[in-house]
Amino acid sequence: MASMILASSGWVSAPSCPAAFNSVNTTIGAITSSSELTVCASKALFIKGSTGSLSLVLGSGSNSSPACLVYPNGLNPDLTYNLLATGHVGCWSLYPPNQTITIVNIGKPSQTKLQAALKSFRPTTPKIFRKPNTAILVGTKVLFSTSASSEVIKTKMLNLAAQVRFIPIAYKWSFRSGARQALSSKIAKPTFIPLQQGASLAELSVNYSVEYTFIGLTPWIRVTPNLLLNALPLNFVVGAVTPNPSLEPPRLVQEPCSFGSTDWRC
Repeated sequence: MASMILASSGWVSAPSCPAAFNSVNTTIGAITSSSELTVCASKALFIKGSTGSLSLVLGSGSNSSPACLVYPNGLNPDLTYNLLATGHVGCWSLYPPNQTITIVNIGKPSQTKLQAALKSFRPTTPKIFRKPNTAILVGTKVLFSTSASSEVIKTKMLNLAAQVRFIPIAYKWSFRSGARQALSSKIAKPTFIPLQQGASLAELSVNYSVEYTFIGLTPWIRVTPNLLLNALPLNFVVGAVTPNPSLEPPRLVQEPCSFGSTDWRC
């Protein structure tokens, strides 16, 4: 039976596989050994969509990816095995005539195309937190932190299930208190001690690495450049420390202190 099928199959001339991160549509016959599919079959995976559509995905890099896949579509599976056993390892389809297939190449896309595909994805804008969250006085030790954390977004690229991952890798803090010069820090959870009363401000920029994966097809792949996001600034007020007279020690002089006096508590 295999020889009969081979005799009736027609070869069609076709262009080479699409460039990386591109896709093209073609059609295949009921029983076909297509030169286009044969060229694109090396290290590739067939993915069947929920609507019955087919995608031949290139660039998976998996050693177990088949050089040929046959879809019986109701025919005897033994026919599939018979074709393979007799050395016919081209791409064969047992789908109905004019079945549409999408050839997708995710091999090594250019940075320009990657940035264009990923530009619509962003992690959640980070927030700034502080402790204590109550009134802050001059000299109070304040601990700052952020909501920035690893974030994974599930999506589709090239009609394939994909994930985009953002990981915070660097922090740049800036603190201003009153009219004093701003202080900076590069650690995730810095401590700030305000030395002047008045309006104060905490600012933060977070540098994220950007990675993507086609689920089940590729490992996590990091792209450049990193993504820089500014957190929402946090305004707070630093109050003055008011001395408590009742806690002061008693004076040991009866008269007001004169200039240059060495009496106790002058």
